[in-house]
Amino acid sequence: MAFKDKRYFFAVGQKSFEAGANANHFSTVVPIAASNGEVIDDRKATFPNRGRVWWMLRGEVRVTHAPPGCLILSGIEASMDSSYSPDRDIYQLLQPTLPGPKDLLEILTPGAEITDPNELLDDFRMRCDHEPTRHVLVRIGEYLYGPLKVEFDRLENDRVIEPEIRFTKPVAPHTVYRITAAEAVGRSGYIRQKAVVQRDISKPNDQCGHTVQYEAVTGTLYEELREGADEVDIVSLQEAVRQVSRDFLVRRERREFIDRLSRFAEEAQSSPAVIARVRHFLGTQSKELDALSQIFDALLSDASFKPKIDQAVATEVEKRVDAQAAQIDARAKERVKELSTKIEELSAEFKAENEKFEAERVCRYKALESELDVMRKASERELEAKREDLIHQEEIVSKSLETVAQRLERSRTGVLNDFLALEPLLRRLGLSDTPKLGGRSEPSSRTETSVPAFKLPDFSVARSERAPMPEEAFFERFVAHVEKCGFVFSREDLLAFHLSAKERAPVILGGVSGSGKSSLPVLYAEALAGQETDKRFLAVDVNPSWTSPSDLLGYTDALEYRFVPAASGMMNQMIFSFHASKNIGSLSPVFSVCLEELNLAQPEHYLADIIQAISRAPGNQLISVFDPNAVRIDDPFRPFARFELSPNLIIVGTVNFDETTRPLSMRLLDRCNLIEFAVDERLPVLGMTAQTGAHQVEGQPVLQFDRDRWTRNTNVPARAIEVLGEMQAELSTLGCGLTHRRQTLICRFLANAPESLCSFDQALDMQLRQRILPQIRGLYRPGAMEAVRRLSDKLEKACNVPRTLQALARLEADARSRDEMFLGEE
Repeated sequence: MAFKDKRYFFAVGQKSFEAGANANHFSTVVPIAASNGEVIDDRKATFPNRGRVWWMLRGEVRVTHAPPGCLILSGIEASMDSSYSPDRDIYQLLQPTLPGPKDLLEILTPGAEITDPNELLDDFRMRCDHEPTRHVLVRIGEYLYGPLKVEFDRLENDRVIEPEIRFTKPVAPHTVYRITAAEAVGRSGYIRQKAVVQRDISKPNDQCGHTVQYEAVTGTLYEELREGADEVDIVSLQEAVRQVSRDFLVRRERREFIDRLSRFAEEAQSSPAVIARVRHFLGTQSKELDALSQIFDALLSDASFKPKIDQAVATEVEKRVDAQAAQIDARAKERVKELSTKIEELSAEFKAENEKFEAERVCRYKALESELDVMRKASERELEAKREDLIHQEEIVSKSLETVAQRLERSRTGVLNDFLALEPLLRRLGLSDTPKLGGRSEPSSRTETSVPAFKLPDFSVARSERAPMPEEAFFERFVAHVEKCGFVFSREDLLAFHLSAKERAPVILGGVSGSGKSSLPVLYAEALAGQETDKRFLAVDVNPSWTSPSDLLGYTDALEYRFVPAASGMMNQMIFSFHASKNIGSLSPVFSVCLEELNLAQPEHYLADIIQAISRAPGNQLISVFDPNAVRIDDPFRPFARFELSPNLIIVGTVNFDETTRPLSMRLLDRCNLIEFAVDERLPVLGMTAQTGAHQVEGQPVLQFDRDRWTRNTNVPARAIEVLGEMQAELSTLGCGLTHRRQTLICRFLANAPESLCSFDQALDMQLRQRILPQIRGLYRPGAMEAVRRLSDKLEKACNVPRTLQALARLEADARSRDEMFLGEE
C-alpha cells in the first residue's frame, strides 16, 4: 500500500475532462516512482484496484493543462469516493507540481546522428513520446550532458502529447556537466520505467493506449553524480560566430567577415556536409544583418524607440551576464582560494614582523627612557641654579627699591623738579606725548596728534506723515524691479528672500558662482529705497585672512590711542543704522549689508560679536567693539564702543559651495536662513543685459515702521507645531534635532508669512529648505538613510512641500552615489 506521508512521481494518464454539476476538471495519473527514486513495479499492489490515482485538477495553469504522459510530483490522500468499488481509485492527489531540477531530471537520447553536445544547440529538434521535464540530461555515447533546458515551439496552453523539442543552455546558477552514464545505472535514485496513457478518453476514436518510456535521475542522485563530473561549456556554431564577431567586429566588419567566409566556402575543398553547414549559417547571418540594417535605419529615424532600444540592450546584457555567471563564479572561487592562501601567508608574515617590531619598540623605549631620565636630572639641576640666582636678584631689586622709596619719601619735591627739567627734552624727543585717557583733556602747550573726522548723517528731522506701504504692494514692486533689470529668478525664491529679510536674522544665499547671489541683495536695497537716490547698501568682500571681529569692524591703535575702523565699512554702516534708529525710531530708513563669500574665512571668528548679539532678545542685542578707555576722550568712535544691533539693518551673506570655501557650522546655520539656488533648477539664470541699477524704482521708500507692520503676527500656527513635532524623531537620528531657538524662529516665520503672498504649506516648504535641510549631515551613520526615507514619507502625508521632497530625494541620491555613505547601513 502507498503511504500518505510520502510524495510520488506520476505520469498524467489521460487528458482532463469535465464532470459533475460544477463542471470540475478531472483526470487520472499513473504512479512511476517514489520521490526518493524507488520504482513502483507492482502498481495495483501499491495503489489498489486500477493501479492509478484520482486527480481533481486545481492549481496553476501549467499543471492544469498538463498533457498525458507529462510527469508531475504530488502527495496523496484518501479519495472522496468512499464506495471503494473495484473500478474506483482509493487515492487522490494533493496539490501536484511540475518537478524541478532539484526534484527530477529526465534522460533523453536524441539518436546516433548526434556525436558532439554542441550540435544540440545548432537548431536541433527531436520528437519525444511525451512532454519531458523542463531541465533534462542528454545521452550522447557513454556520457550524460546537462542539465539542458527544454524549449517548446508551441504555446503553454497548446501542448501536445508527443511534442517536438529543442535544447538551450540553462541560465545561472546551473552549470553543464559531463557525467559518465554507467555511474547512474543501478544506483538509488535512478528511474527506468514505462507507462501506458490514453490520449483522450472522451473521444470514442481515441481509445488506444500510448506507451511512454521514462528514464530519469532524482535531484539527490544528480548532486552526487556531478561531484566527480567535469564542467563543460557548450555553445552553438551560430552563437559562437556571432559572439566572436560582436566582440571583435563592428557591423560593417561583420558583413565583410561573412563575405570572406562565403568565398572560403566556395573555394575550400571541404566535405559537402561542412560546406552546406557553412552556407546555411551564412544565409542566416546575411538575413539577420539585412534585417538589422532595416531595423537600425527605422530606429534611428524615430526617437521614440530609444527607450525600447535601451530595454533590449538591458535584456541582452542580462542574458550574457547569466550565461557567464557560472564560469565567473568558478573563477571567482578559485581566485578567492588563492587570495585566502595569500592572506594566510601575509598574516603569518605580519605576525612575525609585528613581534619583531614590538621587541625593537620595547628596546628603544627603554633606551629613550634612560636618556630622558638623564636629561631630566640635568634640567632639574639647571633649574635649581637659576632659581637660586633669581632669588638673589630679587633680593638686590628689593634693596634697590627700598632705597629709591626712601629717597622719594625724603626728597619728593626734588624728584619732581628733576622730571620737569627733563620734560622739554623728552617732548622734543617725542617721548612725553601722553594723552589723557578716560577723563577730561587739560590744556597743554604741546601739539596734540590729530584725530580723524567722522561725520554722522543728520537723522534728527522727522519725516512727514504718510500712509503705510502694504507688504503685498512692496513685494510686487520688488518682483517688477528684478524683471525690469533683466534678472530671472523664480517668484518663490524672491518671496523666500523677502520673508527672510524682514526677520531679525541674517540671510545666507548659497549656490554656485555666477548664479546671481550678489545681485539679489542690491536689487532688494533698490526696491526698498524707491525713488530715493541713497540706497544705503554696503557690499563687503570677505578676506580669507580674517580671524577676528577686528578684521571686519576695526581695532584700537595702542600708540595713537584711537579707534581705526576696518576698510570694509561695516562699522560705519552699523553706526549709521543705529544712529538713525536712535534718533527717529520707526521712521528710520532701512540699511543693508552683503558679506560677499562669507565662508572664505571662518564666519564664527570674524562674526563672533554679531552672532552672539543675534541670539539675544530685541533690546539686549548689544555689540562690544572695543574698550572706551583705550582711546582718547575726543575720539569720534568712543560713543560707539558698545551699541545695539538696530532692527533697521539687514545682514545678507553669500556663500559658494566649492573646495575653496569653509563649510558653514551648525552654530551659524541655527541662527540664519539659508536659501540655496540648486544647480539643477532653472533659476537663477541671468540674461546678457542683466544689471543692477538699470531701472529707477518709482514710489516712496520703505521705512522701518512699514517693516514693523509686516512682522506683528505672533500667533503660532497649531499645525506648524504638529508637523515639526512629527519630524523631531527623524531629525534627531540625522543629528540635527530641532532646538528651542530654531523652532521659535520657524514658527515666527510661518506666523508672519501673509496668506495673500503664500499659503502655509508654501511657507513651511521654504523653512524646511532654509533651516532644517542644510543641517542634515552624516548620512553614513547607521539608520540615517532610513530616517531620510521616513522623513520624506511623513512630510508627503502631512503637507504639500514639493521642493523639500525634491531636495531630500536629491540628498539621498547624492549619498547613494558615494559608496562610503552606506558603510553604516544595515
